[in-house]
Order: sequence, then structure tokens, then C-alpha cells
Amino acid sequence: MPASAREDRRPLLIRIDRLAAGAFSFLALLLGVYWVHQVFRGDEYARQAENNRQRSVPISASRGFILDRHGKLLAENEPSFTLLLYRRETQDVDASLRFVSSLLGRGLDDLRHRVERSRTSYDFIPVVLDDDLTVAEVGAVEAHALEHPELVVQTTERRVYTQGPVTAHLLGHLGEASPDQLAARAGRVRAGEAIGQNGVEAAYQDLLAGTSGLRTFVIDSFGREVAELDRVDPLPGNTIVLNIDLDLQRLADDYFRDKVGTAVALDPKTGEVLAFVSAPAFDPNVFSRRVSRTEWEAIVGNEDRPLQNRAIQNVYSPGSIWKAFVAYAALTNGIDASETVHCPGFVNFYGRRFRCHGVHGTVDLPTALQVSCDAYFYTMGKRLGIDVLASTARLFGFSRSTGVDLGPEKTGTVPSPEWSKAVRKHAWYPGETISVAIGQGPLLVSALQAARAYAGIANADGALPVPHLFRIGEQVRSGARVAYRPPVTERIPYPAGVRETIVEGLWRVVNRPGGTAYRYRVEGLDICGKTGTVQVVGQKEAKKAHLLPEKLRDHAWFAAFAPKDDAKIVVVVFVENGLHGGSAAAPLATRLIEAYLRPGSVPPPPPPAAPLPEATPPGGSNTAERSAPRLSPRRGT
Repeated sequence: MPASAREDRRPLLIRIDRLAAGAFSFLALLLGVYWVHQVFRGDEYARQAENNRQRSVPISASRGFILDRHGKLLAENEPSFTLLLYRRETQDVDASLRFVSSLLGRGLDDLRHRVERSRTSYDFIPVVLDDDLTVAEVGAVEAHALEHPELVVQTTERRVYTQGPVTAHLLGHLGEASPDQLAARAGRVRAGEAIGQNGVEAAYQDLLAGTSGLRTFVIDSFGREVAELDRVDPLPGNTIVLNIDLDLQRLADDYFRDKVGTAVALDPKTGEVLAFVSAPAFDPNVFSRRVSRTEWEAIVGNEDRPLQNRAIQNVYSPGSIWKAFVAYAALTNGIDASETVHCPGFVNFYGRRFRCHGVHGTVDLPTALQVSCDAYFYTMGKRLGIDVLASTARLFGFSRSTGVDLGPEKTGTVPSPEWSKAVRKHAWYPGETISVAIGQGPLLVSALQAARAYAGIANADGALPVPHLFRIGEQVRSGARVAYRPPVTERIPYPAGVRETIVEGLWRVVNRPGGTAYRYRVEGLDICGKTGTVQVVGQKEAKKAHLLPEKLRDHAWFAAFAPKDDAKIVVVVFVENGLHGGSAAAPLATRLIEAYLRPGSVPPPPPPAAPLPEATPPGGSNTAERSAPRLSPRRGT
């Protein structure tokens, strides 16, 4: 047969080869998919299949108790009830939420928001829809258990602050973890879980929280738990002991019942915080349950801002308590304590008259402290200059954090020419130095900073301790105890005779006739202190301060320590719009000192009213454990 007559089968063979290659590729793809699903992801699918008949319920650890230095209870827990939603057990999440909203009267938008925040979690992890359910609400949910197996009532715990507002700013409160907090504590905190938001609760969250456990159940086709497969018990949180003396704390809180301000008491040698009050306060138990709109508006709408921690988050002009540090600047910069200044009731500098609150005649440094002579300190401030005053302030710890274990502090302001150019964009005026010399002008400090600085005067070695609340942490299970005392790394250098001169002047304030706090002396205690009055309005208006509206009246300070030769306590009291340090702040400071140095000598205020216990339903098959909070009564703010 001629070659031209032969059939060309090459195109057919090519098509057959391509078809075979495609068939083999498809078979390889099937084998690959089979391997991925049966081998590579086989364990995962097996777990998912197992989860279709299992339910895992988290068990939060009991939060650790908080005690005062004498073992008195400040924070504990009590039973409560939380409503959980298991998303994998409902065909229509939104329908479940509408049911809960109608049954319990909760806002549908809020319930949807709670679920939305948990979208990134596995669907077998329950969503916390509500907490602090009443007995009637628990019964209503349980009555619909067969219709809505996705809803589970869980027995939990909620936080109880036994002293209510008395320890509010000290302990802080719990609140549901925010998205940022969840991200920062990934793996340690679940969505919907309550954690410390401020105060000791936030500072020692990890120590107090413990380690969560887990219960795993077998469930039937109706979503009912029929058997418990496994249980990992939680590890309770640590009990911690604070340095706080509850008797002093209650004494200070009672004094501020109708006032606005703050009081801080420290052990000057160790920095232990003995009392820490900010007024007005709030009841932290309110945040241990659902906060109603009315309650929230009452708190945030209060013009005195009860959520503000005035001891560390508010800064004020220090007034005449500042004069002790100006005295140090003078004595360490060539000015002798015996040098005198004549006070006719005013001094003139830079073409302006600066008034003194009295006519004191000729005074030396100790006497100027005793009678709080502005004219003397005006004169010394002019001679020293703002740079010396600013460096002295920084030496005593002003314009920076004290290091207290309570979270963020405002550091205040120590003015200087550099500060003026950087912040105010203009040069420093010499006349401003005169005001700073008596604790006025742009100088701003916190009460805790003032207490620490006065500890630097009270201590013979000039030690500036780090204020701290934490005393001992005790692990509930092991019984291990861990004490804490931050080391002293800063000391005020005192040339010979400098500290003694300052302390003598401060002792005269309280113990010599003519001293601005003489009427509040306590025989035998050798209290040293300094009153301070801070103008809120100008001098002309301040002459009739008692006629001004309350919010325009002068602020009142008193800083003190005792005993003179071996100080065991430092107290700083600040009363907003209190008019005079000697009459508004000194009474509390001397009372706190006497109560601490002479236990039992000062009658304690009545204890806060105890909250009424609430009935709790018996645990059923659909219960597990978890932590949460509670409400106790308080006075209005």
C-alpha cells in the first residue's frame, strides 16, 4: 500500500494520552483529598464527631479573698447564676436570643452584641448571655429546657466587697473583659469572663484569678446531660493580704462622708499603705451584677466624679505643705536657719504686692514654718530661683510616679523655664517663682506623692519608700506564703542639722501656741505637720472665701507624721473646698495618727450595713461552676 494511503493515527494517540493523563490527574486528586480528610485531618473530624454528643462546660476558679493586715475580710465570693448559650445546639441563634429577650426582659441588641464578640471562638464554647439571674429567672429558663437545650443555667460565684464604698478605690471592681483585655490575656481569660478593671483587683488579677477547670458531659438527642465523661478541677485563686488597716480606712471614710477629697496614710519606713481613701466613692458591688441605666447615670452624672481616684489620679497645688521642701532648698543652698525676714503682712516684688495671711513680724525658718509665714517663703523663693526649687521638688519624688501597685498615676507638674517653653510656649516669668515658693502657681502634686515626700522628711536616713498595698499572697491549696516589700533605692541627702531644723519647725506647727494646727495637738504623741490652704480664686475674692460658692472656696491640706524622733506613720489629708488646712484637714490626720499609735483610743465608726442574703436554687443537671459578682448597700454619693 502506498505510504500516502496509510492512516495518520498520531492525533488520535495524542488525544488518548491527554485523556489518560486527565484521568490519572483526577484519580490523584481524589486520592489526595481522601488522604487529607481521612489521614491528615482525621483526628480533627473525629473530635468534631465526638463533640456532637459531648458538651464541655468551663469551671472558673474561685477568686481569691482579699484581707486587711489584721485578717479582716475585704472581698469574698457568693453563689450566683449565669445564663450560657451553646451555639452549636440551636438552628437559629437569633431566634434563641429573641426568646431570652422576651423571657427575661433583656435588651435584644445587647444579647446580639455578646454573641457577636464570641464569633471568633469555637461554637462549642458557650457564650455568656447574662449573669446574676434571680431565682425566678432561673426557674423560667429551666422550665423551657426541652424546648431550648442550647440555654444552660450555670452556678457561678460573684464578687462581694464586704465594706462597700469604704474600700472602693482601693480594691477596684470586676467587669467583663474587653476585646483588648481578651487579646492581652489570650488563653487565660474567656469571652464574657469578669476580671479586675482597676485597683487591687486589676493589679493582682493573675494572682487572684486562679486556674479554670473543665467538665465534659455526654448529651442525648434532646441536649440533656446524661453522664459526666471527664472533670478537671479548677485551682482556686490566691488569698492576698494587704497592708491596709481597716479601722483606719473606715475612720477616714467616715470623716469624708459629707466631703470631697482624699486621705493617705503610710508607714514611712516600709512604704506600707495603711489607709487609702478617695471621696466621694461608689459601691463596687454594683459592678458585680447588671448595672441599671439609672445606677450608671447616677454615678457618671455626679459632678463630684465618684469614679475618680483622687489620691493618684487628681493633682492639685500643694499650698503651704510645700514650704517644708522650700525650707530644705534654702538650708542646702547657703541660707542659715537663723536668718530672719520681717513680715508686715505683705512683700513687694517686681512691682506687685504679694500678701501674707497674717502679720508675723520678724521670723526665722522654724518660726516661719510654725506660723506658715508666706512673706518669709516669698523672700526665700526669690533668692533661690525656680531652678533650685524645681530640682528640690524632683529630689523628693515629685513630677514622677510613686510606683504604687495600683495602676496608672498622674505625675503632676514641677514647673521650670524649660517646662514653660515646651508646654506653654513662652518664657518663665520671675513673678511666678514667688507663687511657686508657697505651693501655688502651675505646681501640681498628688496626695500620694506628698505622703511619700513627707516620709523622706520623717525618716532620719532620708529614705523615700515605694508605697505598696500588697503584703502577703497565700496560695489556698499549698499554703505557700509570699511576702513583698519593695527595696528603698532613693534617699534624701541631709547635711548636718538640715533635717532637724525642718522637723523642729513642723513640730512647732502642732505643739507650740501660734502653730497653725496647735488646736489639734495630741499630748504625748509629738505630731509634726504642716497645714496648707490653696486658693481657687484670686486674692481679692479669697478675702471673703466663706461667702463664696462652695466650689470656689479654698482647698485644704494637712501633712503630718509621728512620733517626731521615730516616725511610724505619715498621713496626708486633702479636702476640696475645705477653706483651711488647720480646720478641715488636720482633725482627720491627727485622729488617724492617734488611732494607729494608740489602738482603741479613737472610737471606730459604725460598720457598714450587711447585705441581705438572697435565696439560691438547688443545683440541677444543667449546672456547673464559674466565678462572678454581687450587690451590697451603700450610702449615696
